[in-house]
Amino acid sequence: MTLQIFPPESRKRFSEDSRVEQRHIFRLLDREFQKRPAVGIYGLDDWINGHIALAMHVDSVEGLYFKPEEIPIPLLAKMIDTHKTFVICTDTGKFQFTGKNLKIDENANIICDLPTEVYHIQRRDSFRVVPPVDESFKLIVGLGAGQELLTNIVDIGRSGVQLDMRAGATDVSVGNYWHTCYFERTSSRTANFDLQIKHYYQGNDLGRVRVGCELFQPKPQTLKEFESTVDTIVRARAMGNLKKWYLDLNWWKGQIF
Repeated sequence: MTLQIFPPESRKRFSEDSRVEQRHIFRLLDREFQKRPAVGIYGLDDWINGHIALAMHVDSVEGLYFKPEEIPIPLLAKMIDTHKTFVICTDTGKFQFTGKNLKIDENANIICDLPTEVYHIQRRDSFRVVPPVDESFKLIVGLGAGQELLTNIVDIGRSGVQLDMRAGATDVSVGNYWHTCYFERTSSRTANFDLQIKHYYQGNDLGRVRVGCELFQPKPQTLKEFESTVDTIVRARAMGNLKKWYLDLNWWKGQIF
């Protein structure tokens, strides 16, 4: 099977929420390395000519181990004592960091220090994630005249969301708008935003309907809150911390339950 790698991205493009908290780096990389993902190795100033490796394992003392794929021995020797940009490719996107003080062991594996900064970049803006099982996490749709509709979240992306709701609870027509919507979890909520209905279909239950929506003329705060929600879910799932996934949300102001 041909391994696919992706080039690094400039840090100027990274959002604030894309940086993994340092206290989570070891656990996150340990979980990702167990999947043996493909890794691109690039020069700090050369992001065109990448070399392929497989992530092998993480050692709290020695650092990160990689198995090179078709990298000539003379080229491996030139990597010793250098710093490189590493890009780990995953189903949800990629993790990028600078690997310092490279070494080559007796098995020709590449070793670098455990990084202190790791960034997670989603594969694409339209990428959708399924939220954790959390009865407190809802999307509220404003129906006007002070009425609101409580909906379940099927999946969420940076610019849209798919909802599950009771059939007949409100008019669902492609192209219609819902105003004053917001995410809610217990006592915390996002700013209001507007959604436009893009599609809908019958849910698994005859009494339910699935509705796909996109943000309509979102404000900067809303874009940041959607981005934070998606990135927080991805990181929590990668670290196996779904029970308290909401703690890193930029709009979370509640207590830990």
